Amino acid sequence: MKEYKFRDPVHGYIDVRPWERKIIDSRPFQRLRGIKQLALTHLVYHGAEHTRFGHSNGVMHLVTRSFRSVVAKCADLFPREKTEWYEQILRLMALTHDLGHAPFSHGSESVFPDGLEHEDFTDNIVMETEIADYIKEIGAEFTKKYGRDFDITPELICSVYRGKNISNPDFIFLRKFMDSELDCDKMDYLLRDSHYCGVNYGKYDIDRLISCLTAYKQGNHVYLAIEKGGIHAFEEFVLARYFMFVQVYFHKTRRFLDRMLVDYLRDRLPGRNYPKEVKEYLEWDDAKVWAMLKQDEKHHDCADRIINRKIMRNVYETPTHSNVHEKRWYNLTKKRLTEEFGEGQLLFDSADKMTHKIPLKYEIDSEQAIPIILSHSDKPSTISEQSAIINKMTEPINIMRIYAKENISEKAEQLVKKLMRDRESDE
Repeated sequence: MKEYKFRDPVHGYIDVRPWERKIIDSRPFQRLRGIKQLALTHLVYHGAEHTRFGHSNGVMHLVTRSFRSVVAKCADLFPREKTEWYEQILRLMALTHDLGHAPFSHGSESVFPDGLEHEDFTDNIVMETEIADYIKEIGAEFTKKYGRDFDITPELICSVYRGKNISNPDFIFLRKFMDSELDCDKMDYLLRDSHYCGVNYGKYDIDRLISCLTAYKQGNHVYLAIEKGGIHAFEEFVLARYFMFVQVYFHKTRRFLDRMLVDYLRDRLPGRNYPKEVKEYLEWDDAKVWAMLKQDEKHHDCADRIINRKIMRNVYETPTHSNVHEKRWYNLTKKRLTEEFGEGQLLFDSADKMTHKIPLKYEIDSEQAIPIILSHSDKPSTISEQSAIINKMTEPINIMRIYAKENISEKAEQLVKKLMRDRESDE
């Protein structure tokens, strides 16, 4: 079978199979070239112009590397025909997992119709467009080669990725490669975002991490795990997530611009939401929204602020890990500023509204946990139990900010300074 090679700036060459090439060349997948990975972050880190297209191919590449690394160590758990089948399911899950993203990715997710997420749109796109036909073609090849038990359908790809109606326990194992505390989605976007933003915060030893992946069987279930020798690489990975969140994903300017984007779209979209119907939804990408913003920049404050980068000043910000005392002072400051200037002159934001969540500790039986296999014990452990560094990360990230409009920003800052002096004298 002839394979194509895509040159990727993060991973080098990415191998693509002919039937996967059909999916990549399809209109729904090509749309991802027009969906920036990091929303409006390019207005802060100017290199962050990368898209969901490159990320999706990168995840497919990493899920293949990771699965093969596990199979090489645990061949007795996977008969050859199952290995090939599982690998193809993983590759299709990875390739299609972001098809449902809205313009500017997570930046405008809150403009979805009530109760829907980008994963719901992904399911509909996979099952209602030509992508469904291409997946069925792949399934036909597998049933021809191995029998009906090895079919691959659009419904199977969606259900395994979402963790819904899974009858085969091995599918729970496969899902860990795409949705866990150490999944290939995160592996790719940390390196990719770091590369394009021009920062080092998201870098970690991916070769060591993948080489230490393994699996073990308990009852009828196979579990994805990591060897003890990979603990330091695992630590590095978790810390990369932490630093990228604080320095990039929750950057004060990026967050302000995201808020302006959401407010603008809620004001301008019919029904204040993106359309539910797949054909209509696929017409929306960054360029379409940007054209609207350009057209409205002289008539809409949010559009003007985005297009001309008019950023409200951040006049108050809590520490990264806000305790009860800090939250109380934030609320007091918010109240005083609102009384003095009016809520319409201010904007309030907090990290608990973010989609890039950095979780605390996972228990060993959590769906997200990746156990650590210890050489001296049959009982698997967790990264928080084995790493003193991760064990200390018990406090959630909860940065809270207050922004002020230009006409009152200096007075607002002076009031904040006065409140802080009063606070220090009280303490």
